[in-house]
Amino acid sequence: MLSIRKTITSEDIPRIKEILVSTGFFNQAPDEIDVALELAVLSVRDGNSVENYRFLFVEDEGKSVGYVCFARIPCSNTCFEMYWLVVDKSCQGKGVGKFLIREVLDEVRRIGGLKVVLQTAGREQYIPTQKFYSACGFELEARIKNYYDKGDDCLIYTFSLFSEP
Repeated sequence: MLSIRKTITSEDIPRIKEILVSTGFFNQAPDEIDVALELAVLSVRDGNSVENYRFLFVEDEGKSVGYVCFARIPCSNTCFEMYWLVVDKSCQGKGVGKFLIREVLDEVRRIGGLKVVLQTAGREQYIPTQKFYSACGFELEARIKNYYDKGDDCLIYTFSLFSEP
């Protein structure tokens, strides 16, 4: 049975790296995994402060099988960004990602957020990721050409937690 844990400890950092590596997705730029780990280290250092990066871990029988990192966007009162949503390769396609999305949307709603923004790559490898976000109700709002690399656009998806006119 899946459960959510809303705190991060230094013991989570090696597991975060294992989950990231297992996907085979985060190897295009030399610093992708380092950036994810840096956010985790900052969150541990800051004592899970709600003013900074937030982590939700999905656990199956006490083992973390995925996580999401999100935060309020600076200078915004109600907009949050999901920086990382990662599910261990062995657990993909089993509803873990959708479970995490529901949890982060509920958490953002609970703390007064009205919109969630995320970025993902536009290269072919990420087509299943793009379809996943669309299936979860996110809308593609923008594309920045050649953002990550030549031919690798940045796709910006949003999810509104309110009815827009």
